[in-house]
Amino acid sequence: MVPFAGYEMPVQYRGVLDETKACRKSMGLFDVSHMGQLSLRGEHPLRELQRLVTNDLSKLALHQAQYNLLCNPEGGVIDDIIVYRRTEEEVFICVNASNRLIDYAWMKEHLPSSVSLEDQSDQTGLIAIQGPQAEHLMSTLISPSLVQNLKYYWALDTHLDNIPVFLSRTGYTGEDGFELYLRERETEKVWNLLLEKGASFGITPCGLGARDTLRLEMGYPLHGHELSQEISPLQAGLFWAVKLETPWDFVGKQALVRQKTEGAPTALKPLTLLDKRIPRQGYEIVTTSHEMTGSITSGTFSPHLNRPIALGFVNRRHASETQFAVKVRNDLISAQVTSIPFVPSKVKKNTVK
Repeated sequence: MVPFAGYEMPVQYRGVLDETKACRKSMGLFDVSHMGQLSLRGEHPLRELQRLVTNDLSKLALHQAQYNLLCNPEGGVIDDIIVYRRTEEEVFICVNASNRLIDYAWMKEHLPSSVSLEDQSDQTGLIAIQGPQAEHLMSTLISPSLVQNLKYYWALDTHLDNIPVFLSRTGYTGEDGFELYLRERETEKVWNLLLEKGASFGITPCGLGARDTLRLEMGYPLHGHELSQEISPLQAGLFWAVKLETPWDFVGKQALVRQKTEGAPTALKPLTLLDKRIPRQGYEIVTTSHEMTGSITSGTFSPHLNRPIALGFVNRRHASETQFAVKVRNDLISAQVTSIPFVPSKVKKNTVK
């Protein structure tokens, strides 16, 4: 257990590699109640939120979700968030735990009085069930047709064992799976029920270590690593979530338009290392001519590739190069630019871009 964003969080239960493998082979169970939840209600909440986020909220149908980014005026990322169009009058927003108070204050400052923003984080639990067996388990606890017909990045209000849950087909692992938002006081009961009913499906509790390995195998960004208030979504390769051609303005749009025209100063590169040593955040990236060009933002050992993988930023002058080296202590370890995801994704892709 470690302190994280004001919570005590499990790093591992039985081992990071075992948990990572179990999630891809059968099913992983994650307590992610540390994540923040905000509710935006009032007149035209989507329209008002649109002034603060980079993606196109007008594409959202009722019960649909969308990946989005809150930017500052310089184009840096305050946070990456998931926006749910829960009802006509409510937009539900999941934010990163470490940015919860920052996000709330930023939105509160920039939203008009015609809408109200409520922080529901302390009253809300969040459990994720991820892996190829997730749909089978959930179909034993909720109407099978409802579970099987729920599309990727869609959600609905339903019940599990007579407990109200907001069921979302989302996740952070690259596997098919679900996330359950529910009342905080009922989180432990549902967690134990999922462990009991999931035993025959190979369910395995997973901690922060496995969660980080799984997301890195997908090349998903993590705020504080690949995203920050000094790093733009364009630098992080999230072009698909930034709609600069839309007629409306959002905070940071002009800075991002300039960056797109002039070119971002750095580019994010997925790397595989030809060595067993793991590249850590902050390790230097150098060119084949030994010129320092950037640094690692995330690194881990992938049990599915049986080698270390990493993400890191390099200077745009070297963005077209495919071979680098990472300085691990006093050694230079060869690193090959590859594509992401590092491991094939198994999500049911039909999300709104």
